[in-house]
Amino acid sequence: MAFVKDGWYCAGWTAELKDKPSSIVICGEEIVLYRDTAGKPIAMENRCPHRFAPLSMGQVVGDRIQCPYHGLEFNSRGECAFNPHGRQTIPSRAPQKTYVLEERNGVIWIWMGDSAKADPSKILALDYLDDDRYAIVRGHFKVKANYKLLNDNLLDLTHAAYIHPTTVGTSTDAGIRVKYSVRTEGNRILSQRLISEVRPTAQFLGLFKEPTGDFYSHLTWTAPSSMFLDLSMVPHGTPKRSVKEPDVDCVLIPGAHLIVPETEHTTHYFFAVSRSADIHNQEKTQAMIALSHKAFMEEDAPIIEECYRLMEGKEFLELKPAILESDRGSVLARRIVSRLLAAESPDAGTEARLGDGVIAE
Repeated sequence: MAFVKDGWYCAGWTAELKDKPSSIVICGEEIVLYRDTAGKPIAMENRCPHRFAPLSMGQVVGDRIQCPYHGLEFNSRGECAFNPHGRQTIPSRAPQKTYVLEERNGVIWIWMGDSAKADPSKILALDYLDDDRYAIVRGHFKVKANYKLLNDNLLDLTHAAYIHPTTVGTSTDAGIRVKYSVRTEGNRILSQRLISEVRPTAQFLGLFKEPTGDFYSHLTWTAPSSMFLDLSMVPHGTPKRSVKEPDVDCVLIPGAHLIVPETEHTTHYFFAVSRSADIHNQEKTQAMIALSHKAFMEEDAPIIEECYRLMEGKEFLELKPAILESDRGSVLARRIVSRLLAAESPDAGTEARLGDGVIAE
């Protein structure tokens, strides 16, 4: 399967990459990550070119990573800088593939494609992750499904009333009071929902003080598959608050949902959920962790995996899916991904016309 390579993916959380190397598979490529003596993160192909041992099992020696099998050392440019054997000749087949990294908002971002095209300005802004006015929890798990299904899931939050009734979902009758809009800005999608006069969902209970309020859900999707989900509850009739300006009469729960293809059939799901209210209450932080795990791992993941199983290895379009008006965001995302794939590999894009006759561009 082809993946969009010229795009930014989450390779992990900043705090989790310390003095030992780690590995991750992204877009079918196994990568080792480590930090040099200045603390800068480095990424390169994980497989040593000598006997193909995983460099991630080795150790960091100064600014280099040392292979655990025979001690070859590779610098940040992927060059073999030291061979401890014989006359210490550097083998001609030693250079490793390296990747561009950017560290921002506690996220390690990796560019999988042409390094000359790596543009940091296209990284999804998650400034709230550096804001000490929020309590923040982070996590990572894997889903046994193609990453596009996770894009679909987050870009159509109408499922929340049915999959998440006791965690993050509003009641099913709230749908009659929804104002919904979706638009594109280049390779980004902005999806905005307002549900008026609704009871607080479980993640707002004990935080939002009114019995009902207006529930805002604003999502920014950045190709290929990174999302900022800005949730908030405010007193009825009150304008939405900016995530940059939390105040006492509303509750903001901004979240990052960073979807990273591991292989064609498996996906990394990195998330960072936060709250603006009662941020020093550790009991509520533990409850936020438990609720996030339940919603994402026990509710979303199982049904997405079952959907993928029932697809029986077929492509999405091959199954002739029914398209609803609420699928607008996910359809537009699939079109954008298809165009990006076609730009990298002309035979790869297949979904440019998905939803024609139902979803307008």
